[in-house]
Amino acid sequence: MRKKSLFASMLFTGISLSLLTGCGAANPADTVDSFLTAIQDGDYEKAGTFVEGGIESLATNEDAPVDEDLALKMVDKISEDYKFKKPEEVSTTDDEAVVAAEITSIDFGNVMTSTMAEVMPLAFANAFEEQTTATEKAFEELTEKTMFKYLNAEDALMATRTVELNLKKDKEGNYKIVADDNLTDAVFANMSQLEDLFGEGESEATAEDAEAQPEQTFEVISVVAENKKYDVSPVNVTIEELSFKKAMNVSEEQQNDLSMYTDEPIGEEFTYFYIKYNAENTSEKDVTFTGINEVVLFSEGKQEKIDIVTDWKDFIDYDEAQDPDYYGAVSKEGEVGVIIKTNPSKVEKVRVVVGESRNTESYETLTEQQNVEFEVKN
Repeated sequence: MRKKSLFASMLFTGISLSLLTGCGAANPADTVDSFLTAIQDGDYEKAGTFVEGGIESLATNEDAPVDEDLALKMVDKISEDYKFKKPEEVSTTDDEAVVAAEITSIDFGNVMTSTMAEVMPLAFANAFEEQTTATEKAFEELTEKTMFKYLNAEDALMATRTVELNLKKDKEGNYKIVADDNLTDAVFANMSQLEDLFGEGESEATAEDAEAQPEQTFEVISVVAENKKYDVSPVNVTIEELSFKKAMNVSEEQQNDLSMYTDEPIGEEFTYFYIKYNAENTSEKDVTFTGINEVVLFSEGKQEKIDIVTDWKDFIDYDEAQDPDYYGAVSKEGEVGVIIKTNPSKVEKVRVVVGESRNTESYETLTEQQNVEFEVKN
């Protein structure tokens, strides 16, 4: 999934900082103490003097561009609650040493898994739609905003761990910390959890592996309707698109994820019914509008009913219209994607149930739900 790659790239490469390198210390424990103190103080240039290659060595994806401003903001936040006990030398052999330190800081792994849980439904659903520079930028901005929400949370989880840092002497005889996973964990607690989550093999895939898994694509089979307006007073609803679509080359991972929205397993190809709409509250009062409640397909004397509201069949579960409360005169964009069994070429009619509107405070029904039907020309 391209969105997943963008997400991983942003998270991992955003950690690198382009800083100066310089002298370390002759004593390995002193080097580690000075490095951790610099991180604690937010002195990034000084921290870079104790690491092979500088703090930029923390980058885990060298092919992606480095967003230094983002990285600085991340480490700046982490440094606020960064604590450690005096480092102790574990071993020294020739020009190498190992130093252990007990460190307490924000559980970065927890922050990022929480972030991913919140934004990945967007990435997952958008995997079936055409990607543009604008949508990718919007996704990255959403990811950053969500990440800092968890970093800034008052109840952010803290992690205490003992990290054994590896050191080597440079040409001047000063110890420098080796830029490895242990160094990463010293700054970003439980960072390794993210690598396990995404899978190290993803970044190490061979060309043969890439060729073996064709790129996922989709096609529009037929458009049923466009730009149809409905009055759910005080909400104006515009159904911008109703269409049948087909997804192809769906990975096994996505097949497994999608199975929660169906009653049976799906394969690498499947068809789905897609709805895109806009809902605008034209009043200043708070209104609750439930969106699209149901879709029914009629074909050869049979019907396929997909209950969206109560049966959780909509796999595009990230859009802003998922929140049914409209506080005053606001509008929201909504999308619905439901996997179907009926052959689209056999569908004669589609019924879409547009939900009711209610007063949010009193729960009084303002406009009843309504059935709208569309004849399908095959």
